[in-house]
Amino acid sequence: MGSPAGASDAEVLVAGGGVAGVAAAVAAARAGCRVLLAERGKELGGIGVRGMLRTICGLYLNGATEPEETLNNGLAREFVSLLRSRDPHRKAIRTGKVFVLPYVDAELKQVLESLCRQEKDLTVSLQTAVNSVVAEAGQVTAVTADQQGGGLAIKPRVVIDCTGTGEAAVLAGAGYDLAPPGEIQMAGYTLRLGGLRGQDESLPVKVPFLLAQAVSSGALAPVMRFTTFSSSDEPGEGFLKFSADGTGGPEREERTRVEAARAVSVLAEQLPAFRDAVITGSSQSVLDREGRRIQGEYVLTEDDVLSARKFPDSAARNAWPVELWDRTRGTVYRYVPAGEYYEIPFRCLRVKGFSNLLVAGRCISVSHEALGSTRVMGACMAMGDAVGRAAAELVRNGNYPSF
Repeated sequence: MGSPAGASDAEVLVAGGGVAGVAAAVAAARAGCRVLLAERGKELGGIGVRGMLRTICGLYLNGATEPEETLNNGLAREFVSLLRSRDPHRKAIRTGKVFVLPYVDAELKQVLESLCRQEKDLTVSLQTAVNSVVAEAGQVTAVTADQQGGGLAIKPRVVIDCTGTGEAAVLAGAGYDLAPPGEIQMAGYTLRLGGLRGQDESLPVKVPFLLAQAVSSGALAPVMRFTTFSSSDEPGEGFLKFSADGTGGPEREERTRVEAARAVSVLAEQLPAFRDAVITGSSQSVLDREGRRIQGEYVLTEDDVLSARKFPDSAARNAWPVELWDRTRGTVYRYVPAGEYYEIPFRCLRVKGFSNLLVAGRCISVSHEALGSTRVMGACMAMGDAVGRAAAELVRNGNYPSF
């Protein structure tokens, strides 16, 4: 994956090593650019690896029949092909009105790492976080980053922010939108359980019902009433997906872990299937679904999504519904028409007021409602691919491509 020692001459800097960041870095490197991928964590994959999500959303059209291929080609399709090569029986499954692709965290991480290793012009620097960005007359001219063993100074020709929170873009002085605290979508936290006995199809109904009763009696915090349960292909295994209120920080982490463990105890008292249940794993942290939305040259709206709007500068396609984790109503879905999709214009990925600063992933230029659709991994992969290719075009020819 290259040596961090050679990172200072990078032409393209990608901040954030989730699926959008890896796609952006690989696409730019394949187009002939020297690329540095800086990830503040210890591994690639972002919430796709840390979050115990188990399915990739936003890869397919929705409809009555199983999709034969991904909605976006390019790296999104390549990701899926590589995941399927590790398990030839893996295929898209229908859940409600949508199709998703099951995956295993370790396998996703391996795919992302292998894609990066294949690119000789791509340097991956883990535990590296951008800490300052210098911009002059709307152009990023210099970036510094903290990394293990010291600092790193870079003068990239293009910066791509795939951090999810818009860290690099904000340091450059980009504007952003943020929903009020009471409207930000609930965060998520997942527990993996072992030792379940006699699972049946009624558990996904019984679990939220019993936890809602416990909330009503005061035994659990109100947010626990939005908990869902899903079974696993492994015998005796299941997953509880919890919601979390508030903003990030140690207090929320501790509060959510305590409440989740308490919920397992409640279920063990009420349901025979949970009597011998033990917690065998969890998300690495409570994971935000919403944060800063960097201001771009266009703001994608909920109406654009639900009307399946197409754009002349389309950078990615998506058919995932507007999925909002509302603090009072729980999960609310609004669907794109069956068999249809909308497009994410490149203008949403170009940071307003900057000539060489791009974004991809959760922090792109969208409304609060549209974010409920665009933030899913399948769309993030396609966006990353698009901005990586666009960055390389800017480096080579001085202009972004016509999409």
